[in-house]
Amino acid sequence: MEPVSNVWINDALGMPARRFREDRLLHEVEATGGDPRRICDLFGLAVGAALRYTATVDQSGLVEYNLRNAEPKPRMP
Repeated sequence: MEPVSNVWINDALGMPARRFREDRLLHEVEATGGDPRRICDLFGLAVGAALRYTATVDQSGLVEYNLRNAEPKPRMP
């Protein structure tokens, strides 16, 4: 058996695997409120790279987008 290549993985996923990683990374940035230490620890990034990702948290367009597309909270009876 031979190891799979990144080409096979990308074909199996239907998109580059790095897009999944970036999506998970940005989701974690949002969930932690932009904690660069946590991003470094979870994804093995250098501080500079983590700070570039955490800079997206402060973008007002993202906040507005999330507010517009958030599902309504369930009402308690």
